[in-house]
Amino acid sequence: MTNKSKFFAELKKHKNAEKFGLTTHKITLSALDSIRQELDNSYFADEINDRIDEAESKMIEARDIFRFDVGPAILNAEEELNNLKSKLDELGVEYPAEVQSLESELSEREKVADDIRQRFRDNGYDPMY
Repeated sequence: MTNKSKFFAELKKHKNAEKFGLTTHKITLSALDSIRQELDNSYFADEINDRIDEAESKMIEARDIFRFDVGPAILNAEEELNNLKSKLDELGVEYPAEVQSLESELSEREKVADDIRQRFRDNGYDPMY
């Protein structure tokens, strides 16, 4: 088909569209296409689900660090500090200033650990399982 033939065929389509009222259908179809485009743009289920999966994975990773590293380290420090104090008491020796400093630091770490536990619970995770 030559360019001239294509032009006249297109012109004939256009005249027929006007003649049969097809231009209103084009507007309707255009509106439908626009709505379809907006719906397509709003559908990010895969992306959203991937990000939720990543967040859950990070939360589980954080919980495991807390559960297996932080929690036991605080308990061990507390146990060792209590053992040291018991030995010093047995010997009748006053606690050095460093013991009070360690007690204070341990208390602060326990508060931070409590805050972290609560944050896990607020997000629906049991920090111990």
